[in-house]
Amino acid sequence: MIKIWKGVNFLIVIFLILICLLGTFYKHISFGLGLGDIIFGYIPLYFITITHIYLTIILRKKGTKTFILLSSIFLTLTLFICLKATLWRGPQYRWNGNIFYIPCGSKINIRNQNINKTILVEMCTGDYISEFTAEWDGKFMKIVDGNLNLPKKLNKYIDYPIKHVKIETEIFKNYNGVVDYVKIDTLKINHQYKLKGKIIKIQNKIPVIKVTIY
Repeated sequence: MIKIWKGVNFLIVIFLILICLLGTFYKHISFGLGLGDIIFGYIPLYFITITHIYLTIILRKKGTKTFILLSSIFLTLTLFICLKATLWRGPQYRWNGNIFYIPCGSKINIRNQNINKTILVEMCTGDYISEFTAEWDGKFMKIVDGNLNLPKKLNKYIDYPIKHVKIETEIFKNYNGVVDYVKIDTLKINHQYKLKGKIIKIQNKIPVIKVTIY
């Protein structure tokens, strides 16, 4: 019995260490408190982990009851931490289904042959703006000059090299500072346009870009 409870306690220790390492070196684990995450999230997490490691070492020769108590206490604290990073996340960054906090998270819908899902991608303002020249063929914008700036996370869902893109159903032109909303079917066939925008979807392995046309 003592071996079982020592094993349970050891797994809890490893899990806490893993959370600390991932949150510190991989991606921020959010407790939904903004800057308060450090004071009310990370410091308690580190303190609990270090305390658990210390107690496990100094009590390693104790009996079953000690390890049952140790496992129960720190399992409860670990569950509380997990809930604070997910369902009980604070008001600044409400839980979106991800344990890790993704700043500037954008939902990208992917509809390929055998895939129909939505993923969350980090795209802060200006980070993934694409500026390019393309020719309208009535269905797609064929890229003439420039490159698309896309998150690497989406690469496996897109066919490369990218020769053409789709654009969303409504776009707008700027005429002397006046914004005029127009339908895609008003674009001229075989006419080149300068576009600026960012990806919003992927359909049949083709990027769908929300654009401004100049």
